[in-house]
Amino acid sequence: MDGLFNKLRNLDAYPKINEDFYSRTLSGGVITIASSVLMTLLFFSELRLYLHVVTETELVVDTSRGETLRINFDVTFPALPCSMLSLDAWISVESNIWM
Repeated sequence: MDGLFNKLRNLDAYPKINEDFYSRTLSGGVITIASSVLMTLLFFSELRLYLHVVTETELVVDTSRGETLRINFDVTFPALPCSMLSLDAWISVESNIWM
């Protein structure tokens, strides 16, 4: 067990003064390991979020103004057969708007 503590003391990577004026400590080694593990976890967490693509396909029309709104859209799918395409439209004639 004493050998493990000595290895942790020698692992202290954050001394800030001249080597003649400091001694490596167990707490410094523990802080070095804990901060290294935390930095690695944060790096891979951010990398995972960066590489994960979220595509949202929702079109919402703001009808709160009470006016009719003409919407024209042109979408091209060059590599998709027409048999796989569909368009669903929903028209609400209610006066209450549900959010």
